[in-house]
Amino acid sequence: MKKFRNVVAALVTSLTLVVSACSSPVIPEPDHKARTTACLIRSTVLEPGTPEKQLAADLVEAKIVFGLAVREIKIDETTSQASARLLQALQAGCVLMVSANTDYLLPMADFAKVHPKMLALFVGGEIKIINQPANFRWVADDLQGGARLAGFFAAGKSENARVHLFAQGTYLQSKAIQAAFVAGVRDFDESSDTVTETILVKPGTAQTLNKTLATLGSEDVVAVFGGRSIWDSLPLEQTDGPYLIGADLQLGEATLAFESRVQVSVERNTSKYLLSAVSSLLDRKVESDPLYRKPGALKFNTVELRITQPDSLPGSLLVALNAYKQVLISSPSR
Repeated sequence: MKKFRNVVAALVTSLTLVVSACSSPVIPEPDHKARTTACLIRSTVLEPGTPEKQLAADLVEAKIVFGLAVREIKIDETTSQASARLLQALQAGCVLMVSANTDYLLPMADFAKVHPKMLALFVGGEIKIINQPANFRWVADDLQGGARLAGFFAAGKSENARVHLFAQGTYLQSKAIQAAFVAGVRDFDESSDTVTETILVKPGTAQTLNKTLATLGSEDVVAVFGGRSIWDSLPLEQTDGPYLIGADLQLGEATLAFESRVQVSVERNTSKYLLSAVSSLLDRKVESDPLYRKPGALKFNTVELRITQPDSLPGSLLVALNAYKQVLISSPSR
């Protein structure tokens, strides 16, 4: 599926754009009704840091692989109830509903329960087994776990015993991400008997971040948890400057202008779960027994610290990072 993801990432800037503009030289003839549609259910308000960006790319990949229609359904929480909007979507052909907005977790589960012939896939939040119908698939999301891995890696990569962290104020779970990143730095120091200073760059605009980046050199490490507006404003064409760690960039899935500067990123891996859901839907196997649940994001690699050029890093750091990941998997409350 790697080649499909490369096509997807090159085309995707938003689901709305790709659905209208995406094409592939080889699209298999669908053997199902053209009315079959997979829909991303989201709010009208975009929140950076959610799995929605990756899910949008996954839906376009599903369009290429299976030939089904894909679209997005926006719910304006000020003017419409989720249940009514979901019914409209189903009537319009959305027989697979995909979402990561936790406001819709229980409403989607309840909706799937009374419409057993459709299928829902949800990434993130928490749902009890008693509230999950058989045609509702749930996959955990853990950006905090990814941030903790990033903090551990940043401390190991730093050459001057300090790391910088910028977390955009509107980024999903911004405060929790800061805490998790700092905890990862602390864990590296405990394991290697070092002392690394974590410098929090004041949350705000890209201008604030740029001023900090201008004062740093190649021996510095900076982690940036920010939306598209932040990344679009960074001077990433420069070949020098600090080592950057990103998040939600779909790193490695396409040729990005700044990939030489950003070789590490906290990423979601949801493609296989979405493609599996589409395959089950087309085979009319929407119910699962036992219930389809993937509770460990780091364990199942739903969230990962993606490194595009591991050969450029010390092998000892990669070994320590993998060992640390296993510790987090075995002790999720750590």
